[in-house]
Amino acid sequence: MQLKKINALVDLELRVGDLMSAVTAAHVAYLARFNGEAMDKTYAAAMVMLVMLTLVLSMGLRVYEQPLGERPVSQYLRIAASWAGSFIALMVMGYLLKVGDVYSRGWVLLTLPLGLVGFALVRLIALVALRRLRKRGEGIARCLLVGATDSGLHMLEQARANPALGMDITAYVKTSYDHGVPEGVPLVGSLLELEDILLRGEWDEVLLALPVSANRAITYAMDRMEQHVVTVKFVPDLLGRQLINHQMEDCGGVPIVTLRSSPLEGHAWLVKNIEDRLLAAGILLMISPIMALLAIGVKLSSPGPVLYRQPRVGLDGKEFEMLKFRSMPVDMEKSGKVAWGGAQNKTTTRFGKFIRQTSLDELPQFLNVLRGDMSIVGPRPERPMFVEQFKGEIDGYMHKHLVKAGITGWAQVNGWRGDTDLTRRIEHDLYYINHWSLAFDLRIIFLTIFKGFVHSEKQTSARTGVVASVAKPSEQVVEEAR
Repeated sequence: MQLKKINALVDLELRVGDLMSAVTAAHVAYLARFNGEAMDKTYAAAMVMLVMLTLVLSMGLRVYEQPLGERPVSQYLRIAASWAGSFIALMVMGYLLKVGDVYSRGWVLLTLPLGLVGFALVRLIALVALRRLRKRGEGIARCLLVGATDSGLHMLEQARANPALGMDITAYVKTSYDHGVPEGVPLVGSLLELEDILLRGEWDEVLLALPVSANRAITYAMDRMEQHVVTVKFVPDLLGRQLINHQMEDCGGVPIVTLRSSPLEGHAWLVKNIEDRLLAAGILLMISPIMALLAIGVKLSSPGPVLYRQPRVGLDGKEFEMLKFRSMPVDMEKSGKVAWGGAQNKTTTRFGKFIRQTSLDELPQFLNVLRGDMSIVGPRPERPMFVEQFKGEIDGYMHKHLVKAGITGWAQVNGWRGDTDLTRRIEHDLYYINHWSLAFDLRIIFLTIFKGFVHSEKQTSARTGVVASVAKPSEQVVEEAR
């Protein structure tokens, strides 16, 4: 059986299984709560609404776009988040419509975990079935690699590391563009011999791993495959370039390959904005007493304004004014020299040092989120003079501006904050952009609560520091530790 057919069957099993799990959970909870009575219309309506909300949220979280064999935990967390979100939405609707008292809390509290157990069982059954099929060799495409380029060798590594891809590269064809020799893969000839090689009929797919500039070689290979029934996949040698949210599109019959674009377009943009505004409004309501106390602390610690407004670069490379609680005396940058990092060497007030170490100085940025300047989750924004410096030094640096800057991010929860390695930080930022989802955002927010606030300004990590002039970026580079 072909891999596409197997994936289609797994997708169908997951969708139907999830639907049945939700309905079964509601019915079993009702039977348990009301001693075996048949479900009445009131609860049936709530069950239908619950299922519909779960379907809508699962679409927003792209639950079924995640390959089960590659990311089973990630997919389960997404459907679990959809299910939990549906309950929250249902409870809010019940409160607003003043019908919350009609429903039993016991039914709600029992339906939620039963559904989660059902979703887990559905995925466990699918994973066991996939494993058995792979043992029998079902859904595994025998592949011929044409070109041991960087992308070809990388494809081989990925195919070996991820059996869920369903690719078994059994041979390769050498070309003049090769950068190495695939380990453990037999050589069957050169590109000039491709037609004779294909006559063996041993392969289901041909992976054409050549540079996009190799027009003649690509055309030659395609011509040789014209009279053979074989799936051909082009693996362009673009590993030296940063690909952001790359995809294939059809534009009026013309194939277009998008190499770099923001993942937050269409419904994703809407979901992200709703997430930011709702969470920011809720968080500001909860922390408003804390912010009032912090404002008093800043005012009493030194003369000057409570808030510090600083130009930063955000979405599309445009500047905005980022807000912070002031932690330093006024006019500390009056000399015109601004140092990147080196927080332990900066003059702060006693209260300022405390709010910097605990990240409480960042709380006003939730106002930036409400204004639309920032997101709760995203790459941390940098000052304009340092953006000018770093964009010429760090590959892919400007790509982080494809999304809004964030209060917290994937880099920060993994320890890459402050005076740490900028290259590693950008790698994490680009990973976040390439893998964005609502579930990923919620995961980062959850991790931030436990390890994203308190940090020591004495933490050491080798990195490249920069000292820049406000008027003109400086090229002086110094070694600093934090």
